[in-house]
Amino acid sequence: MSDAGVVRYCFGILCVIFCFLNPLHCRAQSDVCILAPGESMGSLLITPGIGCFPLKIKATSGLTDVKNVRYVYNYQGGAVQEADLTSDSVYTYTKPGLYRVLQYSEQGGRTLRACAMVLVYDTLPPELAITGCLNRATVRIPRAAEYQYDWYAVDWGDGTQEQLDGVNPVGVHTYADDSQRLITVRGVHLYGNCGGTAQVRFRPSRKADTPVINQVRAVSAKALELTFTNPGTNPVWLEQRSPGGTYQRMERFDETLKAVFQVEADTTVSVCFRLVLADTCLQAPPSAEVCYNPPRPPDPAPEPDSTVFMPDAFSPNADGINDRLLPQGLLSVRLRLTVYNRWGEVVFQSEDAREGWDGQQRGQPLPAGAYLYRLEMQKPNGTHQEKRGTVILIN
Repeated sequence: MSDAGVVRYCFGILCVIFCFLNPLHCRAQSDVCILAPGESMGSLLITPGIGCFPLKIKATSGLTDVKNVRYVYNYQGGAVQEADLTSDSVYTYTKPGLYRVLQYSEQGGRTLRACAMVLVYDTLPPELAITGCLNRATVRIPRAAEYQYDWYAVDWGDGTQEQLDGVNPVGVHTYADDSQRLITVRGVHLYGNCGGTAQVRFRPSRKADTPVINQVRAVSAKALELTFTNPGTNPVWLEQRSPGGTYQRMERFDETLKAVFQVEADTTVSVCFRLVLADTCLQAPPSAEVCYNPPRPPDPAPEPDSTVFMPDAFSPNADGINDRLLPQGLLSVRLRLTVYNRWGEVVFQSEDAREGWDGQQRGQPLPAGAYLYRLEMQKPNGTHQEKRGTVILIN
């Protein structure tokens, strides 16, 4: 059939199709599309017979001198009541699907019947995945198999148009300048020349300017506020890590020059952030890492009458003088010494009063600086005493 917009069915062909698809219909006496011996066949013309919803069709008879023409536009089998019939020759399908049209007519005192099929396509807008590299844009349609379009028409937004294959649609285009573009992609069904449309904005990357995180501060117990500037307005990813961990991507910002936003975080622990350009071809380094550290706890009140003394500095340089952090004084039998770095991580712990800390963690010397300690003791009378403070490690 050369004209896809006009579908004509004769009863003999229709019966062959239905018997092939569903033999039960051929045995079912209640399907009026199947003529019994002696019944007369009509002729039904549908224009158009294929298209996208909402699809408006016109039904006519291909025979002359017929009268009392009536239709059922979604015949699903079974007996037909007079209330099911309409004389309207124009009908609009508002949902996708495969529909059967039943026509009754009269000619020369005979009742005629004819049936035809109408195919109504869906018009799902294709989901687009776009990546950029300087002034080059690549458009992909990851779920193309679900849409079942025959091809995709792409308007790149600069006067250039392109047709992509419906099976593995990938389009690549290079722009002449860095103006923002509106890329339009339309899925097209061959029969009906219709489909769904999706749009996405794209700005070619101009230059690889490194973004900068200006500030990270706590605004509540469960939220941090970050401020950053992005002079190149290139798409960037915000990445986050805990001390000692690896960076994880959190949120993407497109065409943002400056932003102030909040992220959920436990403000009692440390966390670090950085920004990374989303366009990997730009070869720009990540922004400088900016970390949030919870406020340092206040130093414990002095205990002038304490029987235990902790040095405020030591130098593990193997000169035999003050090489270890050791509690001194009247020590109890049971005690525990714990040392923390500025992140709040435990770098040393021991219950041996004579061991002390040599300024190392897992056999590696730690950098000079301030460290917090906590000394827990149980007195002979059963009472517990705790001493906290800061010690300076000197290399």
